[in-house]
Amino acid sequence: MKRVFVLLASAVFAVLFPIHTYAQTPPPADGINLQISPLPIELTAKPGTSTETDLRIRNAGNNTEKLQVKLLAVSQDDNGNVHLTNPTSSDEWFKWVSFDRQTFDAPSNEWQTIKMTVSVPKSAAFGYYFAVEYLRASDTSPEPGKAVAHGAVATFILFNANAPGAKRSAQIVNLTADRKSYEFLPASFSVKVRNTGNVHVAPHGSVFISKGGKQVGSVTINSAQGNILPGGSRFFSSSWDDGFPSYQTKMGEDGKPVMDKNGQPKKSLKWDFAHANRLRFGHYTAHLVMVYDDGTRDQQMNATVSFWVIPWRILGVFLVLALFVLLGLWTIFSKTRSVAKKIRTKKS
Repeated sequence: MKRVFVLLASAVFAVLFPIHTYAQTPPPADGINLQISPLPIELTAKPGTSTETDLRIRNAGNNTEKLQVKLLAVSQDDNGNVHLTNPTSSDEWFKWVSFDRQTFDAPSNEWQTIKMTVSVPKSAAFGYYFAVEYLRASDTSPEPGKAVAHGAVATFILFNANAPGAKRSAQIVNLTADRKSYEFLPASFSVKVRNTGNVHVAPHGSVFISKGGKQVGSVTINSAQGNILPGGSRFFSSSWDDGFPSYQTKMGEDGKPVMDKNGQPKKSLKWDFAHANRLRFGHYTAHLVMVYDDGTRDQQMNATVSFWVIPWRILGVFLVLALFVLLGLWTIFSKTRSVAKKIRTKKS
């Protein structure tokens, strides 16, 4: 008997993208459809005190559901991936959290509010990260040999026990371009940032592109100010596509990207002659400037990567045209010299 657990992908990454206001499960085969707000929640309290917050969930399905709340541990690996697991005995925060309702009825299209209380012991210090998951109180049992979908969404909690010794710090591990040279834009950049402190941080900034010391473009990095958990790393990426021509994602009639056989969006070269003055050619430098709040002021981090843009097809066309022009000039010059030679011969 197989059991397939469906957990909302956008909720998994909500801890990294705090600007979202709600998340929704894709309706599985058995019809559950849930929305949550806010997403995620950041809390701060002093050790020896308690704090409360409201969790809101809406049943967007057509039938009343009986739901339950469940706590999950959140961790982040060195590649920036977020993982949800059941709490263990070492997850002491599990005992601090309580709800005014552990199970509740959720009528169709009505928002429900669950009050969560975190009672912080005096021994608590720095960052604790967990998720509140909402799922059916009792799922339908699957038939033998068949899979069953279990819908669930999760609200992420970023909790900071405000104790002496809190350290907010980060460092850039590396900045890379996806290629050393491009025929046409976009040029894609990826930066890996590590949290070297004991409290979550949200670095953000811009990549400034220059050529010959002159800035020609810029792109933002982590404008959503997504968080990195203590001891973890996160990859942030952005692309510079301000060029002529440039590769654009192909869109289908349904407004969604057209995918290739490898599951990657298909690209097509767009020739917008209104931007012909943005033809990119030569050696470029991308300078990254990121900042994060260390609790007192913004701290700056920097990194640099270089790349080439060589539009060889356009250069090839110009080269062929130049050869034709040179050949024409040479033909004219040869004929002119031949005529002049004949004239000199007759005179002599």
